[in-house]
Amino acid sequence: MMFAAIQRRIEIAVLRLRRGRLVRGEDGGSLVEFAFVTTAMMTFVLVVMQLCIAFYSYGLICETAREATRWASTRGGSCQTSSLTSCTATPAQVTSYAQGLKYPNIGGGTLGITTTNPDTFNSIANCQAASACRVVVAINYTVKITLPLVPKNAIAISTQSEMYYLQ
Repeated sequence: MMFAAIQRRIEIAVLRLRRGRLVRGEDGGSLVEFAFVTTAMMTFVLVVMQLCIAFYSYGLICETAREATRWASTRGGSCQTSSLTSCTATPAQVTSYAQGLKYPNIGGGTLGITTTNPDTFNSIANCQAASACRVVVAINYTVKITLPLVPKNAIAISTQSEMYYLQ
């Protein structure tokens, strides 16, 4: 008896479909379109926001590298007089200074800072003149991608700043 009732309901549904009663109207079509468009628009907005964070992070590390290079080239960590040998900034001091700038880090990454003196073989005393010696600060940074339904990846960003020692 129960099987017969279910079979009868199926027959009635098939007859209605054949007559076009269930597929005739367009009710709810705009709701489906709205769902598709909203999904696409929200995805686009989130991608644009993530790109803005990546560009901001690039500006952050560029400014950090410039400031650290400027600081190392003008006075270093122990510049007491205008003589060349007293103005030596160690890589640890430059790294500490760059991390102490406290720029807003909305990307959530960490700064990897490398300081070198390519013309002096890592000792300012080997330099013949202040205008012939350079300091180079290179920064590596990783921006995390935080988009829904996207695998946890990251974008590696790096920059380098170079200046001659000024005394």
